[in-house]
Amino acid sequence: MRRSTLIVVVMVLLCATATQAQRTGTRRATDRGKTADPPRTAETTTEIDPRLLEAERIPSGLDRPVNPDTYIIGPADRFVLYIRASEELEIVVTVLPEGSVLLPNVGPLRAAGLTITEFRATLRKALGRYYRNVDIHCQLISPRAFIVYVLGEVENPGAVELRSPFRIDAAIRAAGGLTDQGSSRSMEIRTDSTTVRRVDMQRFLRLGDMTENPVLSEGQSVYVPPRGTFCTIIGEIWHGGVYEVHAGETVQDIVDLAGGYTATAALDRVVVERMGDAEQFSVIQIPPSELASTLVRLRDVIVIPDKRTFPGTRSVRVEGGQGREGRVFIEEGETIGNFVSRFVRLSDNHDLRNAVVERELADGSIEFIPVDLTRVISGADPGELVLQPGDVISVPLVDNLVYVTGEVTEPGAVGFQRGLPAARYIALAGGPSQRGSIDRLEIFDAEGRKRSGNRDSLVYRGETILVRTKKSVIFTTLFFGFTSLAGLMIAVIALANTQ
Repeated sequence: MRRSTLIVVVMVLLCATATQAQRTGTRRATDRGKTADPPRTAETTTEIDPRLLEAERIPSGLDRPVNPDTYIIGPADRFVLYIRASEELEIVVTVLPEGSVLLPNVGPLRAAGLTITEFRATLRKALGRYYRNVDIHCQLISPRAFIVYVLGEVENPGAVELRSPFRIDAAIRAAGGLTDQGSSRSMEIRTDSTTVRRVDMQRFLRLGDMTENPVLSEGQSVYVPPRGTFCTIIGEIWHGGVYEVHAGETVQDIVDLAGGYTATAALDRVVVERMGDAEQFSVIQIPPSELASTLVRLRDVIVIPDKRTFPGTRSVRVEGGQGREGRVFIEEGETIGNFVSRFVRLSDNHDLRNAVVERELADGSIEFIPVDLTRVISGADPGELVLQPGDVISVPLVDNLVYVTGEVTEPGAVGFQRGLPAARYIALAGGPSQRGSIDRLEIFDAEGRKRSGNRDSLVYRGETILVRTKKSVIFTTLFFGFTSLAGLMIAVIALANTQ
């Protein structure tokens, strides 16, 4: 027993000795590896240790590089310091809540309230007393995030957290955007309770005026007031709608905010629809020379008309064809044969054979002129009809249905399928009713012309199938009718004889 215990103790001691030797050998090998590395010199370049940046990565989303001459340092900004001499030091420092940073050998150094350029000068002066003949560099690696209050007519008023530096549009987005009543042209930037400036976001969005999207500073808040005086602009401008109006703004100012005129704007016909103080309505025509001097009032409606809609322009209107539709300009004397190629395309779903030119005559009546476009396209018809301004070229859709009516279970329209007989369409309509005969049919084309048919008759697009009543039902009805009439006559005769 004692011998066994002694053997176990010896084995444990041997294992412990081997483990200690392995650890010692590892440390010596590591030390030898360190000794073998060449010493770093002041000229050796180095990179920031990724571990230093792991907690706070360089932020994304800045609209431009941080300007060291204007960026104001505050608590939670993070910097990396490079001290290059015979050896190099990399130190990451964070601005503390009291506004200072802690530096080796120096202690606390004031940073908050300085620009980055000013902080670098202060830093070199402070470190220069402890480090001689060295290069000292300071770089911002993580701008701080701070709280800004966005109040007033925004979807989610209150505090938002954003990373510096940021502009007022980012604060508005973080608060959910403006409400329907919010003013986009009179936003206020406040410091404490004092308005330091007003912002016209419409000028930034529409005209690209970057001065109307300023960078916010720490301690400032944003207030969005309700929308004030407003007007409406419609017609030939790029962004019609309701716009807030500042005091002294003119019709031309609102046109500029709305993106300017389109190429077809009739500047000699601009009008302002105005409701006066006594709720009296008036329409004011504004000459082009007065657009920049006519002031806009509350509830004005600025109308920029389309010069193509006025007399003096030659155009026709195209409806249908599934190609070019709407107003199309024509040359004087242009014929339908010349015009047909300007349709761009003509769909098979349209009835080209039954196109119509609608023309208003001098007495106000409408003339309908049929045109077979298939013949015009093929060249069989030269298309000599001369188009006139105001004509309407109408190409109807092909009626892709067959109508089943009469003595059927579900009368109505069913889809046309090429080559189907009448019996199939009647079946699609639920089949003949108890009174209907599938062999007593009448078929009408789209023009109302009748032809006889039976269950095997082919039916064409747009036709109507009338299922007639069975002959036996007719005879039965007539029989009971005659019987009832005979009974009535006998009763009348009997009553007369009795009297």
